[in-house]
Amino acid sequence: MHQDLTNKVCLITGCDEGLGLGLAVGFARRGAKVAAGLLRPMSPPGSLKPESDVLPLAMDVTNPGQVTAAVHTCLAKFGRIDVLINNAGIYPRCRATELNEARWRETMGINLDGVWRCIEAVIPTMISQGTGSIINIGSIGFIAGTANLAHYHSSKAAIVGLTRGLARDLGPHGVRVNAVHLGAVLTDGELRMFPDQAKVARETTAGQCLPGRITPETVEPVFAFLASEASGDITGQGIVADRGWVHQ
Repeated sequence: MHQDLTNKVCLITGCDEGLGLGLAVGFARRGAKVAAGLLRPMSPPGSLKPESDVLPLAMDVTNPGQVTAAVHTCLAKFGRIDVLINNAGIYPRCRATELNEARWRETMGINLDGVWRCIEAVIPTMISQGTGSIINIGSIGFIAGTANLAHYHSSKAAIVGLTRGLARDLGPHGVRVNAVHLGAVLTDGELRMFPDQAKVARETTAGQCLPGRITPETVEPVFAFLASEASGDITGQGIVADRGWVHQ
């Protein structure tokens, strides 16, 4: 089913590259008005140059002032916010024996506090509208418990509690809250971290039921579904999109 997002106003964080950029481009093609949160707003990706329906925004999710300003700018241009996708996040690998307070706080500050900060900023608007869809990015990692990522897995496990609690609190106002738990997505960040892609492909294929790589383009329809009215009966859920790596 093709999900039509015509005229839906979608605020997406972390759009400089990777999944966020893929979602922004995909949603724009579906007719959405996209507000793209960027760390580098002065040099947005070519596919996100300012146009009538694409609004690049300075949006460091660790900066409360930037988050508030981004939401206000989005509302000033488009008049509403129908969808918030909390994509901005980091994936720092570190052995537990080397994990310190600074690394822990940095991970939580972006992956958990940043998510809440963005949600807090859009709650009044969505309640006033009587509708809205908030989509958080989870991970299969906290289910599988892979090594060297205890801090990352902790941040993503917390997203489950946040998603479920908010679904209860915001449901009476017509606002839905869901999470997408992703497997190994081929992104710019992965290419920098793991240049031996032949090895990565072998390892991911060995773990998945379905061969092949997840990319921002292949998983974008999952987010489009949760952003659309087609998922109107779904809230408080974690949708796993990992080509069958884990079973929940």
